[in-house]
Amino acid sequence: MITYYRTDGDTGRIRERTRLMAGTWIRCERPSDDEVKMLHTLGIDADILTDALDPHEVPRIEHDDGWTYFITRVPDVGDDFNDYTTPIMFALGKEQTLTISRDLLGRLWQPFMDANSVKTGQQTPLFLQMVEMILQSYQTRVALINRQMRAATSDVVNLSPKDIATFVEYERKLNDYLDALIPTNVALEKTLSPRAKLIKLGEEDSEMVEDLSVDIEQVIARCKSLLRTITNVRDSYRAVMDTRLNETMRILTVATLALTIPTMLAGLFGMNVEFPFDPHAAIAFWIIITVSVLAAASISYYFIKKR
Repeated sequence: MITYYRTDGDTGRIRERTRLMAGTWIRCERPSDDEVKMLHTLGIDADILTDALDPHEVPRIEHDDGWTYFITRVPDVGDDFNDYTTPIMFALGKEQTLTISRDLLGRLWQPFMDANSVKTGQQTPLFLQMVEMILQSYQTRVALINRQMRAATSDVVNLSPKDIATFVEYERKLNDYLDALIPTNVALEKTLSPRAKLIKLGEEDSEMVEDLSVDIEQVIARCKSLLRTITNVRDSYRAVMDTRLNETMRILTVATLALTIPTMLAGLFGMNVEFPFDPHAAIAFWIIITVSVLAAASISYYFIKKR
């Protein structure tokens, strides 16, 4: 699906257009074969376009034949590949700005169009505003994970296996975010290199790139901190479970030892042999019961006290 957007000269808002003009933002999502061919006619490199539609593509930046390609990943789309991020490519040409993705990103771009009045003809500010929007998505999701983890880890002793499974999901999600954010930050910093000349940056644009880089590093640091917290919580949960298991085994061991003497006595007097006294006397029964109880209590007291 290909949609054209251009800034309305009267309202200053980004509006959908029916035809392609200079200064247009071309939004392409889940392109068909015919739409892919149309993108090739615009000058988009076929190999890079194939990479952009690869669900496992790594963020990077390239320049080829007058086009600058910036590939990054957007968080929490939930596609068939069970990834927590999906690739998106920004193609910056002389007259148009393209965003190409293999998934529908309406949840990302609609708030962007509603909240921003940046002109689509101003390519660099438009591109940086879009990258900032993606970064805000990461920040929102990492903050949500942080709140949910704080609520779940308030009492480590009462954690359930379901909570641990949730933490494992958080861990995989955070690792997926790191795999996207770290190379994205590297690619973004490359735009500041005067030798590369990948994107034309004014003074304000350079400052915004630096601010975005700092913000990305903060999100990366937060992800790493949450991963350490998850590791510590899992270790604590494992220690609690080991302690509970040891306590259970200790009780069972004491109970087994405590019942050993009564079991021996019961087995002895259950034998079909003669005894030096009358085993059918009432006093014999109470003597056996008393000895069994005292032996069991003594053994239990001794091992419980010695822990």
